[in-house]
Amino acid sequence: MMMASGQIRPGQMNMFPSAAVGGMGMPMGMPGMMPMNMANMQMNMQQQQQQQQQQQHHAQASKRAAAASATASAALEAKRRRVHPMDRSLPPKIESLVPEAKLYASLQSNERKIDAAIAAKRAQLLESVVKTPKVKRTLRLYIENTASNQSSAGISGLDIDLNLDSAPSWTLKIHGVLVGANTENESNRDGAPGSLETIVSAPADEIKPAKLSALLRTVQVKLIRDASLYTDGGNTIEWRKGESPTKDFDGIEITRKGDTEVQAKISLIPDITPERYKLSAELSDVLDVHEETKTNVVMRLWQYIKMHGLQDVDDKRMINFDETLNKIFKTKKVLLTHLPDLLSTHFLPLDPVIIEYTIKLDQPRTVSPVSYEIEVEIDEPEITRKIGNVVSGGDTASLKEIALIDDEITKLVQKVTQAKHKREFMLSFAKDPVGFINSWVASQTRDLEVILGDSRINAEEARRSSFYKENWVNEAVFHYLNSV
Repeated sequence: MMMASGQIRPGQMNMFPSAAVGGMGMPMGMPGMMPMNMANMQMNMQQQQQQQQQQQHHAQASKRAAAASATASAALEAKRRRVHPMDRSLPPKIESLVPEAKLYASLQSNERKIDAAIAAKRAQLLESVVKTPKVKRTLRLYIENTASNQSSAGISGLDIDLNLDSAPSWTLKIHGVLVGANTENESNRDGAPGSLETIVSAPADEIKPAKLSALLRTVQVKLIRDASLYTDGGNTIEWRKGESPTKDFDGIEITRKGDTEVQAKISLIPDITPERYKLSAELSDVLDVHEETKTNVVMRLWQYIKMHGLQDVDDKRMINFDETLNKIFKTKKVLLTHLPDLLSTHFLPLDPVIIEYTIKLDQPRTVSPVSYEIEVEIDEPEITRKIGNVVSGGDTASLKEIALIDDEITKLVQKVTQAKHKREFMLSFAKDPVGFINSWVASQTRDLEVILGDSRINAEEARRSSFYKENWVNEAVFHYLNSV
C-alpha cells in the first residue's frame, strides 16, 4: 500500500530532520549525514545526563539542607530545654524606643551592688564558722550486755559445741547520748576535757537517740579471754571514724560465743576539731599546759620567746634559745619558721578514756549500775544552723519565689528583644526592599554553607533561580522567621 508523501510509517524513525534537507528540498547523501546525526544524539545524551546529574545534585543538596536545618533546629530546641536562659539584660539602644528601660537598667545596677554586699557578708560568715568557739557538752555512755542459750546448772562448758547456732553467746552493747548543757549532772561537774567520771545511772526514759559516731574518733574493745578456745572472732574489736562508709550510729553491739564471764576493756578517743595533742612533760612545764592544739602551742611558745627577749637583735628571723629551751629542743639557735618542726616531736596523742566492764552471764540482761560521761567539744547547734541558713541564701520558699520572678523577667526580656529584632527587620525591609532581600539572601547562603560544612554549594547552582525553588528554602525561611 502506497503512503502519502510526507507521512511516516508507524514505528519507523525519521532519520532526516528538516535541518538536514538541502536547499532544493532533496535529502542530502547518506554518507554525509551519518556523522551529524551521531553528534546530535551524543549531544542529546550528554544534556540528558547533565540534567539528571543536576537533578540528583539538587535533590541531594535539598536533603542535606533539610537534614541540616532539622538537626540545627532540634539542637537549638534541645539547648533551650537544657540551658535555662539567665540573661536578663535588655538589648542595647533600647532606651530610644522604650524610655522606661533606663529605670530597669538602674534597678539592675542596684541589684548587682546588693548581691555583691550579700556575697561579701556570706564570705565573712563562712570564716566566722571556723573561728566560732566550741561549746562543751557531755557524752553519756550506757553499757549493758545480754546472754542467750547459756548452759544450765550441772552442764560443763567443755561439753558444749560452740559451732552450733544454739551455742551459748552474749552481746555487749554500748549506747551514747549527748546531754544538754543545762542538765543537773553537767552543771555540778568540774572535769577537765577528756576526763572520765562515773555518776548514778539515769532513768531509762532519759536515754535519747544520739549519733555516737559523730562524737568519737576511735572505739576499741579488748576482750580478755583465751583466744585458742574461741574462733568466732578476734579478741580486739576496733572502729575508726572515716575508715568505713557506714552511716552515723548511736550504739555499738558486739556478739561473741561463750558461757563464762569476760573482762572487757573499752578505749574511747573523742573526736575534737581542731585536733588536740598531749605535750611532752618538759614542754608542758614551760608552757603550763598539758593538752592543746598545734596552733595554740606555737602561739604560747612565741609569747614565751617575746617575754624573755629571745629574738635575735640583728636578725629577727633567728631565735636564741635560753637554757630551758636548749634542754628541750637540744639546740641553741633556730629559724622562726622552723619552730613548728621542732615542736612536732613533742606532740603526743591524747590518752584514751578507759572503761573496765565485766560481761556477766548469770541473767538474760545485765545493765551497768553506773553510766559514764566524757566531756566533748562541739559547734553550737543554734549558731551553726543560723549561719547555715544565711550562707545558703535563706529559706527554700523565698528562693523558689525569687527563681520564679527571675524566670518571668527573663521571658519578658526575651519578648522585648524579639520585638526589637522584628522591628529592625521590617524597618530595613521598608527602607530598601531590593537591597535588603539581596543582603538577606547572601547572608542565608553563607549560613547554609556553614551548616553544610565541607559539602559547599556550587556557585553556578546558586546563580540559577531553580535552586531557590526547592523545598529546603521554605523550611529555611520558616526556621529563620521563628528565630527572629
